[in-house]
Order: sequence, then C-alpha cells, then structure tokens
Amino acid sequence: MTGLQQHGNGGLSRVITSIAARMLMGSAEGAAWPSLYAATSPQARSGGFIGPAGRDQTSGTPKPAKPPTGSEDPAEGRRLWAVSERLTGVPFDLDAGVASSHET
Repeated sequence: MTGLQQHGNGGLSRVITSIAARMLMGSAEGAAWPSLYAATSPQARSGGFIGPAGRDQTSGTPKPAKPPTGSEDPAEGRRLWAVSERLTGVPFDLDAGVASSHET
C-alpha cells in the first residue's frame, strides 16, 4: 500500500485496484519484511529465495521458500534483464557487476 498501485490507466482501474489492494495486500512495512529478513537473517543464503510463510506465499512471517515457477530459467532471466535495461535506459555490465554510465 505504497501508492504505486494508484497509477493505473483510467478511473475505474484505479478504484478497482485500490479496493483489491486493501483486501489482498498488506502494509508497505509488511511488504518490506521479506527483504529485511533476507538482508539480516542468519538463515538467509546467497542465491536463496525469501517469501512469506503463509498459504501460497501471500502473507505471513518471511522464511526461506521455493522460488516461483519459472524464476530459475536462465533464458527468462536474460530476457527480463534486457527488457529492464531497455525500459530504464541503464545498461548493466553483468561481468563487471556495475551499471554503465553514459549520456542518453
């Protein structure tokens, strides 16, 4: 509930999204909890996935969890990375591990 959901196209979309968000999503603090857990918990492992412990990983205390289906597909990862670079305009040198600085 950070307000990001309010940027849909059209008034009806924003109203429906707002209602669905209140019914299905938790707080912004709750959404940040898995990231905080991943960054600080001794149970978190490099390359692991942290998700909510509740049913269907939609709520609950963070814990090490099974990654979503398809998330470990290298071809899909490369495709997502390329789209992210294109949409943000920020190329990233994966070998060097840094964003490339350039004028656009």
